[in-house]
Amino acid sequence: MEEVVETNSGNYERERVPEKDRKRWLSISMVWIAIGIDLSGMFMGVALAQGMAFWSAILAVMIGSVVLGVLAIGTAYIGAKAGLSTGMISRVAFGKNGASLMGAIMGISSLGWFGVQIGFFSENIGAAIRQLTGTNMPSWLLSLIGGSLMMLSAFWGYQAIEKLCTYSVPLLAALIIIATIMSLNNNGSSGLTSPPQGAPISFGLAVSLVIGVYMVGVVMAPDVARWAQSPKQAMIAGFVGFTIGNSFMIIISLILVKVMDTADLTAVFFALGLGIPSILVLTLAQWTTNTNNLYSASLDFSIVFKRANPKVITVICGTLGILMAMFGIYGMFENFLSIITVLVSPIAGIYMIDYFFYREKYDFSYEEKLKNYYPTSLFSWLVGSTIAFMTSQPPAGFGLFTLTNVSALDGILAAGICYFIITKLTKGRE
Repeated sequence: MEEVVETNSGNYERERVPEKDRKRWLSISMVWIAIGIDLSGMFMGVALAQGMAFWSAILAVMIGSVVLGVLAIGTAYIGAKAGLSTGMISRVAFGKNGASLMGAIMGISSLGWFGVQIGFFSENIGAAIRQLTGTNMPSWLLSLIGGSLMMLSAFWGYQAIEKLCTYSVPLLAALIIIATIMSLNNNGSSGLTSPPQGAPISFGLAVSLVIGVYMVGVVMAPDVARWAQSPKQAMIAGFVGFTIGNSFMIIISLILVKVMDTADLTAVFFALGLGIPSILVLTLAQWTTNTNNLYSASLDFSIVFKRANPKVITVICGTLGILMAMFGIYGMFENFLSIITVLVSPIAGIYMIDYFFYREKYDFSYEEKLKNYYPTSLFSWLVGSTIAFMTSQPPAGFGLFTLTNVSALDGILAAGICYFIITKLTKGRE
């Protein structure tokens, strides 16, 4: 391919995933479920439990998760059909150099969140170890150990991530379900009907928050979906993976908070005599989630740095993320990353419209015909990003008005509609 150095790393960063290496839907969905079982979902459950009645919160979680699953069907289909990563798909939608810009934005977002999640991991695992043993483990050491594990699986690529998730998901689910059953046996279910104790959360806002937790994952879905045996397999995996992956941890947290009457879920595990399992849950939940952040970052930067070895890119990105966490500077970047994340979502609106209405360009032989930039795509992305900023609450945006109450979804819709209208009026993007 022009301007892109192909490698035989086995991860196919810059080429199609060959048919012989494709996977069935179950293993693909396991990866997305594992990504969804993380501390973000846990704390979302805590927030909903404190601000809503139990069954209203459950309904909001299910509606939001189904919306994510439906959206994932579209992006997963494209990933499997094209056999390409999100970054490579953006080469067709934005042009060779335009894709470098999009890859840089997606890569910075994924790498930044990788560093933030390592710091998040070290704080929570440190608190659990302190409560279990009375030992204060240095946060820099926990960041180094946790980040290195996450970087190791990302270094070996999708095959390693798939195996990690396939073995981790049943274990995680079993431990979490056991804790939930024990809490219900010890405390009964009367707490489920208790009134919320915190600031009230409206039903519409709750649905929006649930969608927002995993929305960027929908945008980046081709990174995983490209490994599916067929588009049908990818679509099934996308719906199952995002629906269950997004809802499982939130619902479990809702139950535990209501039944145990505490927002400290680590304390819940210890109160049930599950101190060691809680450490295992925290470790595996963040490992399976955050290794995918680094995996996506390496795919994105492989489009930016076309001649660099992808594994070297993974090591450099992983090292930067670990250093951010070890030196405690990750917290300074959260507002910045929230802003960057707003810029990511419109990319999906453009590549979805581009694929479904101009599919002939995704014949891989079309690569040689790609231009450096497609102004229509870049303009539509700018429109989508502007709308997303206007509907995002500070510090990520201005909060001037609301559309769907999910700024990432606003960006996708605005960019996609703008791209569709302009290309139809001009009879194509050329």
